Amino acid sequence: MPASQSRCGRSAPVAMLLGATLAITGCPLSAGDQAEAITTTAAPRVAGTALGPRQGAAASVRVLGNRLVDAGGAELQLRGVNYSGFEFVAIQGWNPADPSGAQAGQARGPNWAALKSWKVNTVRLPLNEASWLGRSCIDTSGVRHDPDPGDNYQAAVTEQVEQALAQGLYVIVDLHWSAPGDTCPMLQTQMANRDHSLAFWHSVATHFKHQPAVMFELFNEPFLNFGYDGGDPWAYLMHGRGGRFTAFPATSGSGNWQTVERGWDIASYQSMLDTVRATGARNVVLIGGLQYAQDLSGWLAQRPLDPLQQIAAVWHAYPRHGADWGSADYAQPNGAPAIYRHLRAIQAAGIPVVATETGDRNAPGTVGAPLVSTITAWADANGVGVVGWGWGVWQEPDNVLIQDRHGAPTDGYGQVYRDWLRAH
Repeated sequence: MPASQSRCGRSAPVAMLLGATLAITGCPLSAGDQAEAITTTAAPRVAGTALGPRQGAAASVRVLGNRLVDAGGAELQLRGVNYSGFEFVAIQGWNPADPSGAQAGQARGPNWAALKSWKVNTVRLPLNEASWLGRSCIDTSGVRHDPDPGDNYQAAVTEQVEQALAQGLYVIVDLHWSAPGDTCPMLQTQMANRDHSLAFWHSVATHFKHQPAVMFELFNEPFLNFGYDGGDPWAYLMHGRGGRFTAFPATSGSGNWQTVERGWDIASYQSMLDTVRATGARNVVLIGGLQYAQDLSGWLAQRPLDPLQQIAAVWHAYPRHGADWGSADYAQPNGAPAIYRHLRAIQAAGIPVVATETGDRNAPGTVGAPLVSTITAWADANGVGVVGWGWGVWQEPDNVLIQDRHGAPTDGYGQVYRDWLRAH
């Protein structure tokens, strides 16, 4: 995510990735949404979800009713962290020997013992489309890049997935960065593209379809408020109907946002889901919404259809737009209170919800984490999984969990999130 841009989404920097920061802004709410009462009433379980821990079964995850369950049928709340690096290190050519770039303070992945000491049960790995496919590409300065300079990207991702599984963790692989045509995916674009993303998911699903503890998050954070020409954005996002993009953001590698004026077509969520299922993969598939996965208002009505009924909705929970640290508004996610209603409606329809990203303040001396405290309490009450951003030793004031490779928590966010994990 290393690029600076103003967008309708997060209100704080996501992470410092080798010195570059992406600042994000959120979306104002309608008067009706502002007036709706906030509630943490638990969503009812649907269709006989098993409850209580069961030990000893081989690791797997599947959808049962509106919950995820493990191999023994016990309800499973994903509680984890994001390990960022694969999406940006290789494409920049920064560390050919280690495509994830030692972002957690050591080579070849995080310190699994440190991660396990937090009682994490899930790790999310953001990936780069071009690096996985080995697709040569060109940045906006006309420089051609080898997105897999060590010729080891797939092997390194596979190694870290296998290490996580060996630790008894569940894994989410996420298409984080993609770009149409011959452009290098060096920052977040609006959505997956028809040019390459279907090939990406065919390859990834084929590669991991025999690992039932691996979940597929089809795209990181869609946004249609830039370069979109069409009608209902939800119909376009989910099914590719009624629209087209006329431009997309890209960069020369410096992290600076540049606009590429070129028409292109998305890979809709339905088309990516169909591609995954065509490989024979039965893995759980995670599907986001609009406004950087913070708006799920149209998710239920336009959701893609899965013949296996093994999909879950993705929510990214970041602070309310414009809220100041320490204010009551800061303790609520962007889109609140309406977002709670949309999430409960999805669950009432028999579909699980997972917050695959959240974050909070971690500057030195910070006490507490008001947003994350709200999110984790709501998640516990409603059977929703939470995966915090990010498990990296970045020197940023927000959304960083650890100070060193041994897992020492950052002030504020890191301490609060670790305490929540360990309480389970």
